Amino acid sequence: MVNLTAGFRMALALAACAAAGGPAAAEVRFPEDSGVIDVTRPPYNARGDGQSDDTAAIQQALLDHPDRNAVIYLPTGTYRISQTLKWPWTEGIDGRQRATILQGQSRTGTVIRLGDRTPAFGSGSRGHPMLWMGQELSTHARNAIRDLTVDIGIGNPGATGIRLMANHQGGLRNVTVRAPDPTQGVVGIDLAHAEIVGPCLLRDVAVEGFEYGIQAAYSLNSVTLEHVMLTGQRMAAVRNSGQTLTFRDLQTRGEGPAIQSTDRTGFVTVVGGRFEGLPTRRPSPAVLNRAFLFLQDVTTPGYTNAVQAPSRDREGAAGPEVPLYLSHDAFNLHPAPHLPIGLEVRETPAPDWDPPSGWASPLAHGGRPDDTGDDTAAIQAAIDSGATTVYLPNGTWNVRSTIEIRGRVHRVVGCEARINNDGMRGQPVFRVGPEGAPRVHVERLEVVPGYDPLVEQAGDRTLVLSACHQAALTCSGRGDLFIEDVSSLRPCEIRGNRVWARQWNFELDGTKITNDGGTLWVLGLMASRPGTLIDTRNGGRTELLGALCVASGGFKAAPLLRLNESEGSFVLGEASFFTNPFQLVVEETRGGVVRRLRSTGPTPDRPLPTRLGGVGLTLYSGYDGPGAVPPAGAGDPVRP
Repeated sequence: MVNLTAGFRMALALAACAAAGGPAAAEVRFPEDSGVIDVTRPPYNARGDGQSDDTAAIQQALLDHPDRNAVIYLPTGTYRISQTLKWPWTEGIDGRQRATILQGQSRTGTVIRLGDRTPAFGSGSRGHPMLWMGQELSTHARNAIRDLTVDIGIGNPGATGIRLMANHQGGLRNVTVRAPDPTQGVVGIDLAHAEIVGPCLLRDVAVEGFEYGIQAAYSLNSVTLEHVMLTGQRMAAVRNSGQTLTFRDLQTRGEGPAIQSTDRTGFVTVVGGRFEGLPTRRPSPAVLNRAFLFLQDVTTPGYTNAVQAPSRDREGAAGPEVPLYLSHDAFNLHPAPHLPIGLEVRETPAPDWDPPSGWASPLAHGGRPDDTGDDTAAIQAAIDSGATTVYLPNGTWNVRSTIEIRGRVHRVVGCEARINNDGMRGQPVFRVGPEGAPRVHVERLEVVPGYDPLVEQAGDRTLVLSACHQAALTCSGRGDLFIEDVSSLRPCEIRGNRVWARQWNFELDGTKITNDGGTLWVLGLMASRPGTLIDTRNGGRTELLGALCVASGGFKAAPLLRLNESEGSFVLGEASFFTNPFQLVVEETRGGVVRRLRSTGPTPDRPLPTRLGGVGLTLYSGYDGPGAVPPAGAGDPVRP
């Protein structure tokens, strides 16, 4: 069995801190009046001393704040528990478990630890979770766990760390799940217990030990994972049975395979990774694949081979270096390399973590959450106060006209607050104009009803939009954009911007994203309902890595993807549960010649691969360059 040494644990911790940026390097603190629920204060009085049983205190804090965007805050300490901590139900017909955020002060300083030899987590329990974020039924938007460690203790062989439930927006950030005894524990992070897990984001996550690091199943939604380290798993680091999983920077180290993809409907995308196999009595491939698989820039030292596809005609990959592997054929309509376009990738910038004592709030300027008053002027006054960070305490704030983010402000923190923008008539809540700090972060907000924009990018400054629900974005300027864990009910038009997006979710009819002359890189995208997913035009460049299109709704006349005198490459899967998929998958115009790729394929003898009533594209390339190959079939050429 794998035994993680102290040195390797230290390397893991240092890598996690480096990847996580601001919150990992600086402890997460909130102002006294932020509305955050500190479990160590009355009426909960958790001790966090590693000896007292804090189960009842933390559980009561959760139960008292259902569906309220509440931040249940655990300051530095070790919180011993003896039962599963469960996300709260709301009263009513749907009984939803949503909008609850468990927040630690720091990843290494806040530890939730299962008491040693707890009976409910013995060998007979088989997968009993420490943290349970909900089950089937209604929406679970905005559920999250951030900046803490989950430890299953000693003598709890049946324990699972986190049974995750989040969709639309939410997930895990800066979290470690560990089994101190690597011979114990079933699953570190369980995504396989329900159909409706995702779309959500797991970022800066580590799992140490367990049979499986991450286990996923079902095909309804998708999960995006970035900067993930899985070490010491006894069976496999990742086991997937149907889910759409998109990884960037996946690091694994163990005796078993890095990835087991067991169901033909699954779709796994990995962009950058190192899969290290340790010596074992039964050597294995790094990846056992029966489904759709895209690997790019992956190394597999210590394994017999990189990819084995036991049930497919396509050969695997020898490794240990894997520049590119596709489980299914690449497609193109015009001459193009069978390679992704390879746009520049930039990390999402971490915000500067100013001391909370210097943050400004609209409370100081007459604003009040959860009333009927207009808070626009109070929020604007907080921004103009000279502070660099502005926070909106938890609750609902009413905004009736656009607020300018200007002056010294580089960060607007929502504390998971809601903004009511009803009646804005298409106007944005915030505008990031040309004057002010060179980079602005807007984060941790929910917008209701959410049909008008949250932010307008109106200048050349960089905008980072993170962890926001129903947060539409509009662009009239050309500043750089970073989008991370954002859902939207409104389309987005990019006008010459450079955009890096991770986990972007759209629910609307019609075109979701228009890239008009910009550069768009997307890791993990999910959309539903009729309409084009991405329309790239006027010399725009788009790279889409790991998308799921749920082809719900009526007849789909528009193509799923469109390139119009532009360049792009796409990795995506479609699911159609009501037998109404996209008939036109890609429409590409180059040099005035329009060609169309239909679901039946470019030629009768070469149909597109199918999955779940739709199609799967491990790669479509739509750009000219070195190594370009002619299309296999004309694909309906039309000259307008």
